[in-house]
Amino acid sequence: MRSLFVSLILHWIKPLAALRYSSGGVKDCGSRMLKAESLSCPLRVVQVKGFEGRANDVIYCHPLDKEPHSSAVIYFGGDVQDYPENMDHHRDNKNYMKWNLENMALLLQSKFPYSHIVVIKPSRLTTHKLATFMDLVSAEMDQFRMEFKAFSCFDNFVRCNNCGAPVHIPTHQALQHLEQLLQTLTNRIKDAAQPLREGSCNNSFFPNGFSLDKAELQLIGFSKGCVVLNQFLYEFHYLKTLTPEDESMTSIVSRITDMYWLDGGHAGGKNTWITSRSLLETLTRLGIKIHIHVTPYQVTDERRPWIRKEEKAFGDLLKRLGAPVERTVHFENQMANLYMHFNVLSAFKQSSE
Repeated sequence: MRSLFVSLILHWIKPLAALRYSSGGVKDCGSRMLKAESLSCPLRVVQVKGFEGRANDVIYCHPLDKEPHSSAVIYFGGDVQDYPENMDHHRDNKNYMKWNLENMALLLQSKFPYSHIVVIKPSRLTTHKLATFMDLVSAEMDQFRMEFKAFSCFDNFVRCNNCGAPVHIPTHQALQHLEQLLQTLTNRIKDAAQPLREGSCNNSFFPNGFSLDKAELQLIGFSKGCVVLNQFLYEFHYLKTLTPEDESMTSIVSRITDMYWLDGGHAGGKNTWITSRSLLETLTRLGIKIHIHVTPYQVTDERRPWIRKEEKAFGDLLKRLGAPVERTVHFENQMANLYMHFNVLSAFKQSSE
């Protein structure tokens, strides 16, 4: 009976997948944006290769200031956030079109005008019904999960279930994946920009020394995207205390200057915020500036009281350990709703320190 049900679902879903990946689909649209004549923001770069075959789509914006810069902002978004055309065709997600991933790249460009902007799209998105169903079906159907759009799943950075809730382990090679993503992205942008250098156009946004994998990094997680930042904390600890002789990731870790947690949350019942003393001690020793931005949508939700408790423990322990941490509560006296949650993206500011 189950095999018959799966066959019927596959019969229905395969034509949809074929439309998505046809010659006129999203992938080719993204590829066209890499042509030299269209190196404008936001720049969609599809299937950027990272660690051992992992790949993510990336949305890139150059700095607003034309002088050469060596800093980059890396953004991991939340549930619902997707390409604008996907959100526009979704019954519910179109209500939050303002927060599509391309708009996010432009918003971050305005907030961080001296930095390269890199928005990393999750490797898959699921709905609740699909998340339950996918645990029953074969690998053949697994490739079509992107057709159901609600829960962001950053599998390439952290193990997670079909709702995107994380299963943190000491290392998932998330740092390696990020470093190799930035290397590949740099090469693909350089290749696309080469005709501009050879022509009459003075392409100062992409100088010969342009290299995202050598830039100082500011990492930003919003909502579900904070699970990636949390996994990085596990990997900092793994690298610094469990495998101190391994210096392969020393470069990328040393280049992380700031980490922003923006109203973190996910569908799991714990580990929304990291509260392990040993992990936070390692983070403190790295000297990375920590920025916490929350709203009542997450920290006053009585249905999920662990979020408030964990967030308080995270911030309080970092302060006691002497970490450079700042915390801001936005919209404190307003009625909590999902629009408030998204509006933290407009409200937060780049640290002046």
